[in-house]
Amino acid sequence: MRARLLLTGIALGATMLVGGAATAQAAPAASAADTASIAQAAAGWEYIGTFKRAECISLKNSYAGEAKCDAIGSGWYELWVKTG
Repeated sequence: MRARLLLTGIALGATMLVGGAATAQAAPAASAADTASIAQAAAGWEYIGTFKRAECISLKNSYAGEAKCDAIGSGWYELWVKTG
């Protein structure tokens, strides 16, 4: 009985340590794409969404105002429209 209690206590303590270590990890740093997105939003551009190249260009061309498609990798583009 005493051994079972000791093993249960050790298992519980290890679980708490692992859980605590997982929550204590630092958040990942912002990527270059995230930083660029923040800068564009601050400069009067509104993010609309992420699309494949052809769809992004089609949406950009159908927009009445100024719009642009920024490549973010793997064939994906962010659609931005000018707000100001």
